[in-house]
Amino acid sequence: RKMDRHVWTDKETEAFVGFMEELVIEGRRADAGQFRPRSFEKLDTKMNENFSGGSFQISYCKNKVKRLKEKYQFAADMAACSGFGWDDVNQCVVVDNKKILAAYLKVGWATITT
Repeated sequence: RKMDRHVWTDKETEAFVGFMEELVIEGRRADAGQFRPRSFEKLDTKMNENFSGGSFQISYCKNKVKRLKEKYQFAADMAACSGFGWDDVNQCVVVDNKKILAAYLKVGWATITT
């Protein structure tokens, strides 16, 4: 079976996050903080309206939300560790000391991936 996959551009991702923010403001999240099922239909429609080709599918939107959550959690975990910080300008985790990064990758990565 061929896997549904979409390679997201930075522009698509930025728009997608904006659309997710709109849904949150509209109250389209359930009590557990997850999007309600019909929210993904709305995300799919907005993406197809804003990007030519109409090739977005609901499964792409669900997978993108899952991947964004994983990336957010990884960055939040890393930024919470001693020796790491957040760069507001570049929107990324920073570390000044290569030894701290090496130690984190040795211990922290194993913790996160298990």
